[in-house]
Amino acid sequence: MELGIPYAKTEAARALLRARDATLTPPLRALLIMIDGKKPVTDLLPAIKALSLKAEDVHGLLSRGLIEPCPPPRAVRPEPEASASPARSLAAAKFYALGQLTLILGHGDAMLRHAAREVVDHPSLMAWLAACEQEVAAFAGDARAARFAALVRELLPAPTAEPAAFG
Repeated sequence: MELGIPYAKTEAARALLRARDATLTPPLRALLIMIDGKKPVTDLLPAIKALSLKAEDVHGLLSRGLIEPCPPPRAVRPEPEASASPARSLAAAKFYALGQLTLILGHGDAMLRHAAREVVDHPSLMAWLAACEQEVAAFAGDARAARFAALVRELLPAPTAEPAAFG
């Protein structure tokens, strides 16, 4: 018996667990429940030991036909790694700025929120961000305003020949 591979319950084991048949001791029943087809037996050894069982008990479940080795996983194409940098878009920059304004200004951001409704493209976003930066500077100081503007600008898409618009 290979301990480094996962084992799964057979239909016989599932039927035995559903029937709550007393042919299994409580520790063996708990072990059978833990065997899920995902973790190799080596990962279950601490739990097996805590149940006062041994690896031979897993072999006993195998010989009784209650568990079986899982087939090796099919080769799956790896998922493309998520970009560590945030998505860049005008909408992302605008909504991030709105969230930060709420945190910085509290309820004093109503006029800026209303003005944000008029932001539909890159030039209007930049004008709105300048107004936001002025409000943040007046409320929290120039350093905080500069940090706010820098973080929002990181979310802006790279400049293109065509003016970007929300869509």
